Amino acid sequence: MIGRYREDLHQIPELGYEEFETQKYILNTIKNYKCEIKKIKTGVVCFFDNKNEKTMAFRADMDGLPIVEDNILSYKSKHKGKMHACGHDGHMATLLELARFLNDNYQNYDKNFLLIFQPSEESNVGASSIVDSGILKEKKVKALFGFHVWPGLEEGKIFSRPKELMAKSAEVNIEIYGKSAHVANSEFGHDALMVACYYLKDIYEMEQGIDNSIFRLLKCGKMESGSIRNIISDFSKLDITMRAYDLNTFNFMKNKLQEIAKLYEQKYLVKFKIDINEGYPVLNNDEDLFQKVLKLIPDLNILDKPVLQSEDFGLYTTMLPCVFFFLGLGDTFPLHNPKFEFDSLLLKYAAAHFKKLLELKI
Repeated sequence: MIGRYREDLHQIPELGYEEFETQKYILNTIKNYKCEIKKIKTGVVCFFDNKNEKTMAFRADMDGLPIVEDNILSYKSKHKGKMHACGHDGHMATLLELARFLNDNYQNYDKNFLLIFQPSEESNVGASSIVDSGILKEKKVKALFGFHVWPGLEEGKIFSRPKELMAKSAEVNIEIYGKSAHVANSEFGHDALMVACYYLKDIYEMEQGIDNSIFRLLKCGKMESGSIRNIISDFSKLDITMRAYDLNTFNFMKNKLQEIAKLYEQKYLVKFKIDINEGYPVLNNDEDLFQKVLKLIPDLNILDKPVLQSEDFGLYTTMLPCVFFFLGLGDTFPLHNPKFEFDSLLLKYAAAHFKKLLELKI
């Protein structure tokens, strides 16, 4: 069943808050189950009620990406320009398998269960819609689990680590306004391109000066400037990604971006506009809950260090005890690649892991 779920869902990828067909598929799959079903925007939650004071929750994300799939598959995307290139189809399939199991077995456990099919993870708003609905408090959720398929880790193995697992992220958009002039009269201009180059060098050196034991990232993926060869540029734009695992490091880099910009404004008579879109929070696995998981599942594979990718599951970790896992896919194309694909049968390992967690004392 889990393979069929995944292949069905893979064919109908939808972007965040547009997951109408996906929502319909989930509702049709669970409609006769012995659970309370509720829609939250384009998401779905189902609640297996054991009349207990404690609830264990599991979350899967639902949205696809605006990517044209480049695979030859019998279950290739049917939605033009959209693809499940981040494995969310596999996450949903695993949770549907867990729902199928709980439908027959939930009364054998000492807690309630809430399954969350969350929309719009890629846009960093889906987790907040679940939180804002009040469902976590209403159902008395005491522990929440999730996972992500992960290329490059050993196939079929489950991985995680205590505390920091995934980074806090921010999209930093920097605009530099100068004054144009002919290159022959450059002394009358304020060169926004030159300033952008110097500024980028300085902020890279700032980031590289942070203690190497502190995990962080600051990189510029795109710079735009100028209009013609012989005119001094009056405008530059830098598209920067910034990530860190603690607020002190994050705020240090954020403040330095502003400080260095002010120095350049004074020195080169340009104007900076810095817009920082603070996205996903740090995804921190609760240490006490993690140790309970490790005691129950001692062969869990422990990662040496966190990863620099981000996930909006991080929001949940700021509110209640959570643990997030990775399912190793082996040697595949990376996430968000038009050729990303994996063996659906690997999802049985994630489903088995979730079923084992049902035994955990919370």
